[in-house]
This record gives sequence, structure tokens and C-alpha cells, in this order.
Amino acid sequence: MASGKTPWPMRSCRRADRFQSRVVTSRNPKLAREAEESLTTKQRLASPWERRRPRTTQLRDMGGVSHQKFSAVDPDQRLFQPFPSQVVFENYVPRQFYMATLALRNRDRVPRLLNVILGNSPYFELISPSDEDYKVAAGMSSTYRILFRPDENKDYFDELIIITEREKFFVPIRAIGARAILDFPEQLNFTDCPVRFSTRKTLLVRNVGKREACYSITTLSPFSVDPSIGTLGVGEAMEVTVEFHPPKTGVYSSPMIVHYDTGEDVHKSLSGTAVDVNIRLDKSSLTVEKASITLSNQRSLVIHNQSAITAHFQWKRFVDQEEEERQKLRLQRQEEDKLHDVPKEHGVVPPLREHPSLPLCTFQNQGTEVQGDCMPFCNDIFTIVPMEGDILPNSSLEMNVIFKPKEARVYQETVYCDISGCETRLPLCLRGEGVGPHVELSCDQLSIGKVFVGSTHSYRVLLLNRGVVETHFSVVYPERAVGCCFTFTPREGMLLPFEHQVIGISFNATVLGQFTEEFQFSVKGSPEPLTLTVSGCVIGPAFHFDVSCLCFGEVSFGFPRTLCCRLTNASSVPFNFNLRIPGDGSGAPSVTSFAQVSDSIGLSWRKRARGANKPAEFTIRPFTGTMCSEGHLDIQVTLCSNTVKRYKLALVVDVDGVGKELLSLPVRARCVIPTLRVLHPAVPFGRCSLKVPYQQMLTLVNDSNLPGCYWALPQENKAAAAVWYSSPEPRGIIQPHSSVEIPFTLEVQVTGKQDTVARVAVFGSKESPLVIHLLSTGEGPVVHVHPSEINFGSIQVLQDVSRTLHLSNQSVIPASFSAKMAGENSCWSIGPSQGVIPAKAEVSVAVTANLDDTEQFKDEVVLFIENSRTYIIPVQAVGIGTTIVIDKPFGPKLQLGPCFSLDPCCYRFQMTNKGRRTHLLYWTTEGGTTLQQCNHLPPISNTKGKVSSCGPVFTLQPLRTELMPGQTAEMVLEGSCRTPQVVKEKLLCHAIVGNEGVKNLIMQVDVTCEFIAPALQICTREITFRVEKHPGDVLTLQYKPLSLKNMCSLPLSVVLALEQPFSICTADQQPLPADAQPMKLRSGEELQLCIRFNPAYEEDLLIWAAEKALKIKFLEHPHEEQVTVRGEVSFPNLQMQTTALDFGCILNDTKDVRYMEMTNCSPLVVQYHWSFLKDSQVNPVRFMETEPLALGVEEVFDILPLHGELQPGQSQRVAFTFFGHANTVTQVTALCRVEGGPSYKVALRGEASHISYLLDTSEIDCGLQVFNKVTEAAVTLQNSGKLGFAFVVLSPGTGTAASPLPGMPLVVPSTGYVEPGKQQVLKVYYLPGVPGVFCRAFQMQVGHLEPEKISVKGEGTFPRIHLDLPRNIKGEHCLSAHQEVPLAFPHAICP
Repeated sequence: MASGKTPWPMRSCRRADRFQSRVVTSRNPKLAREAEESLTTKQRLASPWERRRPRTTQLRDMGGVSHQKFSAVDPDQRLFQPFPSQVVFENYVPRQFYMATLALRNRDRVPRLLNVILGNSPYFELISPSDEDYKVAAGMSSTYRILFRPDENKDYFDELIIITEREKFFVPIRAIGARAILDFPEQLNFTDCPVRFSTRKTLLVRNVGKREACYSITTLSPFSVDPSIGTLGVGEAMEVTVEFHPPKTGVYSSPMIVHYDTGEDVHKSLSGTAVDVNIRLDKSSLTVEKASITLSNQRSLVIHNQSAITAHFQWKRFVDQEEEERQKLRLQRQEEDKLHDVPKEHGVVPPLREHPSLPLCTFQNQGTEVQGDCMPFCNDIFTIVPMEGDILPNSSLEMNVIFKPKEARVYQETVYCDISGCETRLPLCLRGEGVGPHVELSCDQLSIGKVFVGSTHSYRVLLLNRGVVETHFSVVYPERAVGCCFTFTPREGMLLPFEHQVIGISFNATVLGQFTEEFQFSVKGSPEPLTLTVSGCVIGPAFHFDVSCLCFGEVSFGFPRTLCCRLTNASSVPFNFNLRIPGDGSGAPSVTSFAQVSDSIGLSWRKRARGANKPAEFTIRPFTGTMCSEGHLDIQVTLCSNTVKRYKLALVVDVDGVGKELLSLPVRARCVIPTLRVLHPAVPFGRCSLKVPYQQMLTLVNDSNLPGCYWALPQENKAAAAVWYSSPEPRGIIQPHSSVEIPFTLEVQVTGKQDTVARVAVFGSKESPLVIHLLSTGEGPVVHVHPSEINFGSIQVLQDVSRTLHLSNQSVIPASFSAKMAGENSCWSIGPSQGVIPAKAEVSVAVTANLDDTEQFKDEVVLFIENSRTYIIPVQAVGIGTTIVIDKPFGPKLQLGPCFSLDPCCYRFQMTNKGRRTHLLYWTTEGGTTLQQCNHLPPISNTKGKVSSCGPVFTLQPLRTELMPGQTAEMVLEGSCRTPQVVKEKLLCHAIVGNEGVKNLIMQVDVTCEFIAPALQICTREITFRVEKHPGDVLTLQYKPLSLKNMCSLPLSVVLALEQPFSICTADQQPLPADAQPMKLRSGEELQLCIRFNPAYEEDLLIWAAEKALKIKFLEHPHEEQVTVRGEVSFPNLQMQTTALDFGCILNDTKDVRYMEMTNCSPLVVQYHWSFLKDSQVNPVRFMETEPLALGVEEVFDILPLHGELQPGQSQRVAFTFFGHANTVTQVTALCRVEGGPSYKVALRGEASHISYLLDTSEIDCGLQVFNKVTEAAVTLQNSGKLGFAFVVLSPGTGTAASPLPGMPLVVPSTGYVEPGKQQVLKVYYLPGVPGVFCRAFQMQVGHLEPEKISVKGEGTFPRIHLDLPRNIKGEHCLSAHQEVPLAFPHAICP
């Protein structure tokens, strides 16, 4: 590779020297055919190669990596051709190595660079060629090997990335695992099968593949497969049923596709032929004999099945399935269109138009049938029994057709037999005739003669049943008016055979005149109704008035008048009447003079406002009611006329149900308006002050014979008038030949002489109102002003200084005034600048000076008096002080209030020059001292109780400022202190004003600031949750309140932090979000929170406790508070003395008891139950014998008590018993389940065995022993078994080891215990006592076994000397001999 080129990405490669390829590449990755699924990789190598164009993902710029920028290979082709186009591994074994080869041939005419990269798969590894040169010569190939090591027999996939100088493309690597193969036949044929009948064939299918088959089978109608989905293990077989159900005759074929979960599809072929079989009806038409309605008749019908199948039949109403589907669709649309009329729960659908002969009841269940798949024949007239069933092969079935008519007519219906084996339904025409009932009336005409209107009469007729069946009847009323006057009782009912029914007829006459009505009796089942004709005549009542006319004479307009009359009923029937006067108005009632006088609305007086209708002027009491038979009634008629005219009307009588205006009474009257006059038309008021009311009386005279009503009209355009007038009593009534006085009030608005015209109208008159002249003269107010001039003297600048100006009103009317300063931009102001001076009163006006410089000022006050003269008052003043103004409170004392220590205190303000000259300002600090320590605040340093002696705390920026007139400067006063305390300092401000060369002190400020630390009052420093979980309880979240109150004088920003299982909630127990903002607390504000504890945080049932710290931090200060939060959750718990009991090894067929103490360590009552955890060990009992016994765990161990209850703190001693069955080793787990608590495991182990021991000898041979010396021997007792045992020597002898009893063996120790696998050495001491052979024995018993006998034998001897002296030596020879030869054993006894 040339230098300066970009290096290619490289992958670490392995050399292929130590690998031999057992697998070569495959050239066909498709697995659709079953034959290819069994091929190995080598077999695929022998097949022709299949070339595919590699997938290209990126084209590269050749100029960046090579000088050969042009290639002879077409751009749509790759520079390197891979062989094969994909690498396939098949039929591999897990955890074995397989290798495949990939060749990349350079198709160009020049050498090209090549780089191959494999993905990060742990199952594939790329082995590059031994040659490290990656440039491949033209036409040459570079061979790579892919090493594959699978973990299991499944599919794997990866890709090789081939990077050339021009492109980057991929070569897929695929490992195909084991596949399942179901051996279905290639073709399955159903020949000559009955149409519309299910023919089944069962196949035995095996899984001949190498993987469990997870399959699903699909096919097309009329074929179906069962099961269509399932799983079949390798080598297993199952039965698969293929069903053929053709709907029509003909030839059918369909593919059957077997889908495997690995993605392969296998196609099989299904075919079949459908034919009609020999099935028929014995007749196609059936006529049933006549039957009376509600009775029935029947005939039989036979279906012949001459085929070899069991045919299923069902009677249908439609000719074929297509017609059924069309009817279902139509019925569904009818139901949707009539949902607003027919409730869904009724299930009633209108009858079909195409079948008008079917009654409504035929379709009473059609809503349900539409929802189903079939629409069987349903008819209330014809019934076929059975409606559905099966017919065996080569047999016949007889059925009955039942005819039950409901009306007297001919019925005809066609039904269809839907039967298996026949493509079309078999038609059957049904016909029958219904015979109706025989019912008659006792008479068919009824004449009732003449009757009064409103009277009630009763009649009777008989309804006779001459037939043999009962029938239902009902009365049908005519629709005319007279027909509604008749009532029939009963209106409907049942009429039994050969019985009669009395029909009651009631007639209530309401219509006058002759009448003839026909009533029909509808008889169920009879085609024609019965008719009853009723005729007669209705006449009306007779009545009259007691006067011939109602004459009112002359009446005044708006004044009511009442006349009386009597109405008498001369007939014997009562009637309802209405009285009215035709021609009277139909609008609102007429207005009376009395109502007009009390009316405050102010309707038009001269011309009454009228609507579209004339007013009703007559009132009749009563105007309606009931007139009793031969009775009378007094009537009042009142006229209140609102129309000037003559009345010629009549009072008429209307009778309800009889007629209108049956009687009339004339009414006569004349309406007039009386003439009124004014006694003095001119009314003088004299001199009047402006806007002061004055009152005079006006006299009105009535010279006529009728009363009148008057109204003093209100003033028009009063707002623009110079004089206002009104009357407190404008309306009234004046009696005939009398007079009244009307008060008038006048108020003059302008000065000078005035002549005002007022008018008085007469109620009902269309003439002009009466005119009155009101004469007056207007005068204005008189005001006195003092003092005549105002001198303020020397006053502070920029401050309001006021002087009072007194205004005194000498007149009886108020005086309006306004005041202003004569000069422009004056330093003076007036308040109020305008107002009203009450009559005979005084008003003070404040003249305020606000000077903006330290010099003399002069001006004038101009005072205007409305309707009077104008006054001029001179004013003057001299200004002192300074014109520098601060926008905030600053001097002479500035209280900055509280501020947090360690936090800078900043006070910003603006200084403005509101004077007329420039100011040059200088700020200095006089000195600072600490006044006092705030000991009540929590200190944050060790300076408590000390007085600060540091320099000035506060600084002011800028210290030097020049302010032009109207200019403003920003000033900042800053101060800080590390300890909580109160600090006071004095600030001084000097100024040079204008061109003055002297610096004067203009401001002195005492600054005080209180530095504090955060003070938070917490309701408690420790929060404890205690939860007791009783059995059956559900652990719920626990809440406890927490209140935080800001006790300092500044607001606090509080940040809370708490760890699980605790959390912080609001007062309504809603958790705070994790990203909650700091909580703001104003001074004195209290924050209510909740601390939530989750007792279910720990998932086990053991008693647990958690303790966390609620950290409270402040954004304004580093001070921090803490609240201890503790949560305790108590479950029913036990404290076990131990978790394992080892019984060791005990003797066969014995038992051992061990005790363990458990204590209720919880505050709850504990209910426990012991059991054995049998699943803890598959074989909990192991036997040392060759033939194990069938024993349960309960036969080996026992626990007492098995269950019980422990109070808090109570202990229970539990006994565990181990039954040592012969030669067993048992290891189980005892489980103590606590109700509502955890379960405790105790490991139990026990072993049973027999005692086994070994003695190194059972016979002790002492040999020759000196008879008077103790001989010592050892016997070793070894425990060769698994059970320790005790031993005892029976009759062990007495004495000590140094001096045993002669002839009695002494064993030491005589008792003891030997652990399993241990041994005990027994010392045997024996003193023969006498010379000679001895043989003694002792017994040793081990455990319960028989004693073991151990023998001790030997020979007691002593030292011997043989003398040649005679045996009887006498005298001195014997003595001397005795003295010369001393005996070695002086105590020995010679024989």
C-alpha cells in the first residue's frame, strides 16, 4: 500500500493452519422444499452454484484510495464476485467446529484493494488468508474461511462486510438448524361424495424431522382440517381429520398449506367430487281437511332415504340459501329503520311483503333468526312434526302436518325441506280451510225516541253463540260525533259455545237533532261483523230573562255603572251557559277614572294608548256557569265606557253542547265628557331665588251634571327650560257642580323675568288642554371673600404648605364657584378648585404652595362666582431647604429591616433634582457601631454575645454625583455581616448648589439593618410510624402530618429531601413530584405537609425498621435542619432457638426427642403451624439396606405441638421426635408457617443403626506369672458402628490396680462410653495368689447386647531351688544349713 493513503479498517484474523474444513459453503439458502431440508452442507456443495447479486449499501470515491480511478467493470456490477453468494451451514451438532470457504474474485483488469469484516457474533469467526497483502491481482481470487461453532441446534445469521475501492456490499452467513417434517401425502382425493354432507378421512401423520413441529394448517372451503394447529414431537404421530363438505354438486380442488414455526410452507393437494343421492318426498302437495278456528287437523308425510348416508333434514321457509341471505339483509334494514317505533326487547319485525300470506306471529322470533345462521320454517297455522332430524340409510321417516286455522278462510303455504345429500331443497305445498264461529244478535235495530240533550239513557241487547267453539267479540264504534255518546258494556269478551252475552248500552245525548248510528260487533274468526242500528232525536232546554232591556242612560267617560237582571231555566234538565255581548271590544279591559288617577306610569291623557283591538267595556258577573233544572240566576252587567258614542248592543246566551246565541237581551247607553274651566288663568310667583322651589294653588271648576277626571300635564323639554314647574297632586276627580285646587311648584333656573305656560287635560277629551300662565323673576347668590391677600413667608421647598381662603354665601341659594392661579406653571395649587357654597353657609378653599427652589415666588388667585362677580387675591412665599428628592423612604432614619446574614443587603433608590439649579452631591459615612446582638436567633459562628468592632458595614455607590435639573441618578446602598446582629450607621450628604462655592450639608440618614439567620419552627423533631400487620390485613400507605412555620421575619425557600421508604406529600396526601420547586414560606406562614411511609417497601414478612433523616435546606442560607423519620413494620414473627437439629445416630427401632424453644418476638399474636417441606429433597429418607422400606416423612419425624398460638413475648417449647427405623439416614426440612408472617425452616437430620463393636481379643494369655505379682494386660474395645454405646464389666472385681483380690480379674475402667469410630483400652489386672494353672473369666456387656466373655488364663509360679541335702536334718546342721542358704521368697509355702 502506498504511503499517504488512508488506512483500511482491519479485523484480527486467525490462521487456518490447524483447522480442516468439514463443511463447505452452500449455494441455495431456500428451505421451501422438504427434500432440501435433509441435505448436509457437503451435499449442497455438490449441487450447481446459484449466483446472486450482493446487497450494496454504499458507493465510494475511488480517487481517495487508488490511482486507478476507472474500472473495466460495469457500475452496476461489483469489483469482486463472491463465491458463493451466501454461506449456509446445515445439519450441525452443537459445540462442534465447522468451516466454510468464501472466494472473492477480482473482476477488474488491475489489482484492487480488498477488506473483509465480520460482525460481532460469538458463533462465527473470520479466518483470513496467510498472505497479509490485501491487494488482489486482476482475475485472481482471495479465499476466506468462516469458522462456525453453534451452542444449540437453531438458526443463526450474520453478515460479512466486503469493502472494495468502489463499493461496500454484504455476503450473508446463515446457519439452518433442525427442521420438522410432517409426512402428509402429496394428494388426497374425495370421490363421489354426497353433496351438502360431511365426508371425513383420517390420516396418521408422523414427524420425521429432527425438531419438534409447531404447525398450523390452512385450506379453503369446502375442505377443513382438524386439528388445524398444534405441536408434535420428534418421531411422534397423530391423527389428522380432513373433512369435505361440498355445498353444490361438482368437482372441487384446494391446496392444503402446512405452515411451520420456522417459516417454511408445504403445499399439498386436496380434491373431491360432489353428487346428489336418492332422497325424496312421497308427495309434493298436501291438503288438510277443514278445521274450525282454534281447533286443529293433521295429515302424515313420508321422506324416503334410499342412499347410504344418514341424512339430516330441516324444514325451511325459503327456496335456497341465497334467498335466506337476502331476507336476512332486508330484515336487518327494517329493524334499523324502525328502532324508534319498536323497542328492541319486543323482538317484533313487520311481516314480509313478499309473503303476505304469513301472519305476523310467523316472524315473532325473526330478530333472533337473523342473528343466527338459519331461518327455519315457523308458522302458527301449519306445523310440521318433527321440524328437524336424521334419517338412517335406506329407510323412511313419517311426519305429521298439523293445521290450526285462526280465521275462517283458505290458507296456502309452500315450505322447503333442506336435507343432506340433495343440492336443492325439496318443496312441499300445504293447503287448508278454516271454518269460523256462528254468532247472532237478538235484534239488529234499536229506536230510543226523543231525549233531552245532556240526559243519560240505558238499553240492552243479547249476543248469541250458535256454534261449537268459543269465540272472542269486540264492539267497533263509528267515527261520527253521535257515536261517541254511546257506551257498550262489556266492550269485548269471550263467548262460550251455545251461550249468550247481555250487552248494556248507555246513551248520553250531547248533539241536538235526529241521528242514526250503526255499531259493528267484530267476532274473531268470522269474515263479516254483526251490525246494530240505533236511531232517535235529541232536543234542547227552555229559558228566559226577567227584563226586556238593560238601559244605562248617559254615563261619564271612564266612570263605571252596573245594572242587574235574572235568567230562569224553565226545562227539567240542567245546562252549562256562557254570557257575552257581541260588538264589545276584545282587547284589554277599559280604564276607569279611578285607575287613571292612581296610575303613576303617565300614559297619554288626551288620547288613550290603544292596541290593535278595542278595549272590553262591559263586565258580566257571572259570565259562565251551570243552570240547574227549573232554577234561576242573578246577573250583573257593568259598563265602563272609554268611547264617546251611543251603545245599541245585546246580551246573548250560549249553551254548551246546544248552540250559540239561543237568547238575547238589548243593551242601551250614551257616553259623554263633562266641561271643566280654570277660575284664574294667570298665577303670580313674584321674586324667586335661582333653583329654589315656590308653590301656588290653581282653582278648577266643574259646571256639568257628570263627574270628571283631570291631569296637570308634566313639563315638556324640562332640561332646556328657564323655569321648571310640576304639581305634587297632578291627577284627581271633580264631582258635578264643584271645584278643586291644584298645587303648582315653580323653580327658576336663570335670572330675570319669566312667563311659563302650564296645561291641564280632561280624561277622554280630544280638545286642547286648559292653559295656565306662571309669572316669576329670578335672582342669583351674594358671596363675601376674605382675606384679600395671602403671604406664606419662608417655607420648605418641594413640600405642600397651605393657607385657607374663606368664601361666605350671604344668600338663600347655593353659589357655584371656580378658582385658578393667574400665572402659568405656578407653584401654587387650589383645592377645591370648584364647588358649591350652600345657602347661608361658608366654604374654605386651601391655597397650597410647593416651591421648587430656594428663592421668592409671587402669583394671584382668580375666583369666579356663578351668576355673581369675580375676585382677585395676591399670594407670595420664600423657599428654603433642598430640592433633591429620593424615590423611596430614606431619611432621616432608614430601617432596612431584617436581612439574612452571609447574604448582601442591597437597597437601591433614585435621587432626582427637582429644582431649577444643578447640584453636586458628596456622600460620606460618619462611623458605624454595633448596637446589640440578636441572641434569640440561631448563631452560625462563635461570635455570640460579642459586639462587632469592625469598620463601616454599609457602602454607597456612587459617592460623588452631579445632578442637572430634572436629572435622576441610580444609587445603591450595600451592606453585609457574617453574624446575626443589628447594625446602625450614619450617612451624610453635602451639596454644592448652582454657582455657589460652598458645600452645605443637605441630608443626614441613620441606616439600621437587622441581620438574622433562618428560624423554622418544626412541629416535631422525630416522626415514628408503627404498623402492625395482622393476618388478613392489607398494608396501606401511612401518613403523619408535618408542619413547618417560618418564625423569622423574612420569607424562606425550603428544599426538602427524604429517602425511601418515606416520601413527602402535600396536606391532602398527594406525593410531591421528584422535580418539585422549592417551597416558599412567608414570614409567619405555616406549611402543612404529610410524611408518607410505605410499609410494603420490604417484600418479605420479617419485622423490619427503617430510619432516615428528612433534610431541610434553605436557598437563602447554608443553615440546615433535620427531622428523624423512623418506620417500624411488625409482622407475626418468631425467634427460633436454632435452625438445625441433628439427632445424630440412635439405636434401631428407638426414638429420640429434642427440644427447641421458639419465642414470639413480635407485638402481635402468632398462630403457627408445623409441616414438613417434602419438596426440599427428592429422597428425604435413605436406607442403608439393599431393600428400602416405603416410609413417609411423618413416620420418621414428629413435631409437638403441630400448631398453636403465642401471645407477644410468650415462648413455646417444641418437641421434635425422631423414630429410628432400622438402618435409615433421614434429612428433611420442617417448615413452621406463621399466619400472616414468614415461614421458618428447621433442618432435621437423624440416623438409626445397630451397635457394632470389635474386641482385639477375647482370651488373655498371661503365660507364666509369679503367683504373688499382679499381671497386667490390655483389651481394646473398638466402636465399629455409627452408634455410640456404653459398656459395663459385670462383676469387675474389687481392689485397686496395685493390689487386686487374688484370683479375681480387675478391669479398669469397668464402665464407660465409646463414641462411633473410637476405641477404649481396658486394663486387666490379675493376681494369681497361688502357684498353679489358672483360668478366670469376666463378662463385658456393650449396650443392650448380650455380655461378651473374656478369659484370663496362665500359670502362677514362683522361684525354685533344688537342694541335695536330706530332707530331715536335725540339730545344728539344720540350723546352720538354714542360715547359710537364705530363701528368696520368705512367705512361700513349700509343699
